Amino acid sequence: MCKKLNKFRYYTNINILKIDKNIPKIIHQIAPIDIKKWHPLWKECQETWKLKFPRPEYKYKLWNDEEDLENLIKNDFPFFLKIYKKYSRKIQRIDMARYFILYKYGGIYIDMDFYCYKNFYDKLNKEKLNITCSPFIDIYKCEFLQNSLMASHKNNFIFLNIIDEAIRRHSQSALLDDDISKITGPELISDIYYKLQSFFNPLNRKLYNPILCKDYDNEELYNKNTCYCKHFGTGKWNK
Repeated sequence: MCKKLNKFRYYTNINILKIDKNIPKIIHQIAPIDIKKWHPLWKECQETWKLKFPRPEYKYKLWNDEEDLENLIKNDFPFFLKIYKKYSRKIQRIDMARYFILYKYGGIYIDMDFYCYKNFYDKLNKEKLNITCSPFIDIYKCEFLQNSLMASHKNNFIFLNIIDEAIRRHSQSALLDDDISKITGPELISDIYYKLQSFFNPLNRKLYNPILCKDYDNEELYNKNTCYCKHFGTGKWNK
């Protein structure tokens, strides 16, 4: 398993000068294939990304949260398939799949409950992993970043570090008391950031991830004239 991961690292290292560090114009989202399982806000949010990042300049890819993700791991990253299947909760598989998606394809990943106000492609740092800051940093000191919005060129070695650390933490998951955030989510990403800060571009939470608005449009919590998008926080991440 680790030998195969090392092959990916080796490939990245010897081809570092060949890597195209432009961020592909692809919008990635993950959702159940059955729309009846979607939160009522998701469809409205989804349409805003298609509107602000329109075809044909941008491609849009909606990943089925079961077959599509498992096939991605099985076909392109088989070294991780055993761990992927062992995760006890779907959100852990979705967490990890988004890292593999961006490693292989590059582009912009956004959770289904993000509403987009304006295109921010030109604001991204094309050479780094762009990732939103958490709106909860003042509450949860260990959660500086969130994996709900990320943008990167493909073959970004940062994802190899994330994957490697996720493998290590999976082997210690009993010690972590099934802490999803620390095993596959925001705390995992944040810990990697603290080690490799110069390769990240944290996105201002006030502009990209204002405090969760839940199921209502509380404009006291954000300014739609200045922010690029907002996060409703509808996902049941602990399922």
